[in-house]
Amino acid sequence: MGVLSSLVCHFILLGLSSAQLDRKPLVRSVRDWDPKFADALPAPQKYNLTTWAEDDIDRGLPADNDWIASYYDEKSPSYCREDLSIYNVTFSDCPEPWLVGHCARSGKTREETIGLLASLPSSARGVISDVLYSRTESNQRVRIANKNSVQLAGSFQPADGLRMVLKALWSKGSGPSLQAVKDAIAADTCVADEAAATEVKRDTYAKAVDAGLTVAAYLKFVNDPPLNASCMSNQLKLFQGMLDKRWDAPGQCPNKIAPKLEKHKTILFTRGLGELNSDPVPNAGPAIVVRWRKSDGYPEYCWNQALTKRSPTDSRVRCQPDRLTVYNVTYSDCTEDPWVLCRCSDAQESMPMMVTRFGKIPARLRSHVRHLVAFNHPSSAGLTYPSLNMITILGSSSDSVYFHEASHCRDQGFHKSREFQRAKEQDTCWPSKYSKTTDAELFAEMGVAHLYNSSGKTLLERGYDPACLSNGLGALKKHVGDDYSRSSKCFKRQPNSRIIHPSAAQFLNSEPHTSGVEDISVSRPSIWDQPGEIFEDPGEALDGGRQADDA
Repeated sequence: MGVLSSLVCHFILLGLSSAQLDRKPLVRSVRDWDPKFADALPAPQKYNLTTWAEDDIDRGLPADNDWIASYYDEKSPSYCREDLSIYNVTFSDCPEPWLVGHCARSGKTREETIGLLASLPSSARGVISDVLYSRTESNQRVRIANKNSVQLAGSFQPADGLRMVLKALWSKGSGPSLQAVKDAIAADTCVADEAAATEVKRDTYAKAVDAGLTVAAYLKFVNDPPLNASCMSNQLKLFQGMLDKRWDAPGQCPNKIAPKLEKHKTILFTRGLGELNSDPVPNAGPAIVVRWRKSDGYPEYCWNQALTKRSPTDSRVRCQPDRLTVYNVTYSDCTEDPWVLCRCSDAQESMPMMVTRFGKIPARLRSHVRHLVAFNHPSSAGLTYPSLNMITILGSSSDSVYFHEASHCRDQGFHKSREFQRAKEQDTCWPSKYSKTTDAELFAEMGVAHLYNSSGKTLLERGYDPACLSNGLGALKKHVGDDYSRSSKCFKRQPNSRIIHPSAAQFLNSEPHTSGVEDISVSRPSIWDQPGEIFEDPGEALDGGRQADDA
């Protein structure tokens, strides 16, 4: 359901390889320094306001979902259209404006919100492209950095202006890689505070970076009383360099990052493409399923996926080797070339369900997939390695998840093409909320819609008017030809993953495997919409790109 390559990908590909770290905290909580930070910040800059008109808003808002929900989504707890004011705010130290949105139905005033930016030097302020002070239920406290876009809700303190900078500084992806952070922590004897120490034990690092940057800020701006942070000297080499580069940059508002505005589009499938599963497409008909003997070995892909760590916080392998079973599956529409499917005995997807759902993928599209494997997982998810054309299903799944993952295998980089980009700009809606995350996910979601539209009953007949997606669907159809047609024929696939014969010792000592492949697609429909996924680029961030402060 997705093509993942980023923070999340780094967790899967890098985070799984190293042991969890047990490090003592330097201080109880870096939040205890907030009053000192407030006193150390410079006097607020004066500023001028220009209010956006409706025409300005129609031309586009920041693409972050919080902005969209605040202005367009009446069902969202953040909805505040009648009381939302949007401003260009120009400070006296920089001729370029900052974008600020303020919901008057929340607890803080416009002046207090803008004051967080006004108390920052233009060099540091420039890492923040836009700030939205939004509405939440029960006055929940929210501080989130999604790359350079910052969302606030509920109460905040003067020091939160600095904390916005720190979050945006490493959320935007220009900082050290996850592996560099992990190596630094491994070389040190402590991390910043208790919350960071707790997360590091679970092999996650968002709070370690956030709090580590806060330590660097304390040493730079306060250091009263003096702080001996030698136990985290390797981390500080990374964090102090990041902070100094931005804060001390010379010139007038250097390297200011402008907001990325996007014209609002409606969502065709508001609950995700899973809405279409209620009216299923035909399957390939009878299939012959033959179970491999243990002596036949295992496809290397299946074996390695089975021995992959379940998550950054769960060190168990996905499947104990003696529970992994391999099958040849021959469909009636492709009798000469069986697929090799693998399954762990505790997977929520039964073998008959795997065979049926995989068989609903048209033969020619199915031929782009080399292997399919299913494992147990508490939520529904999918992984695709497009360069390998191999798919992993986690947890309970659905037809649309299989179709989405197969579409990633058919993409072959078309989502980057001029034709697809032009079609995206011309369309007036998105297939799903998830399709907005990346162009690769947009292609895969378009693929699901196109498959249903090509399976004997059009989207219009199913109750959905795809006219708003006509350009994207047309570009996709031209690219894929008849691959999504129910009458398409299979073709000779790429060779199967090589067969390995693990030793008895390998069965007994099932150490987690670390993949070297980085173009992995992760789908989590239970977290997002159907199908839900995450797509990011390696090294772009450390824990997912969107960082929240739960303090």
